[in-house]
Amino acid sequence: MTSDGSPYTRLRRAIQAGNLAVINATAAELGSVTLRDALGILLVIEAKDDERFERAAVRWAGRLALEAPDLELPELAGALESLHALPDEHAQRTLLALAERAIPAAPRHKRPRESRNVRTS
Repeated sequence: MTSDGSPYTRLRRAIQAGNLAVINATAAELGSVTLRDALGILLVIEAKDDERFERAAVRWAGRLALEAPDLELPELAGALESLHALPDEHAQRTLLALAERAIPAAPRHKRPRESRNVRTS
């Protein structure tokens, strides 16, 4: 850990400061972020009028559908409407409430690639 804190602390600070460069670097260092933190990142992307917003919003909605096991279709439709309505404060509150219901997926670990040219006998 550096004097700047843990990677998670740096991510939270970067989200609060709206610093996309630090967000990107720290999220990559962490490997995965909660759906709630992903929403914070999405709000920064939207505020910066970043061209990645639409793709990021679709990915966020996909994660919501996967990570909120009791999510019903009308709620997912409402989430999509709220994503479209951002930066509206009511939309933000709706999305945050939905993100709080998420159960994080198990972390994905990269499997080492096996060499195709190695002979063992």
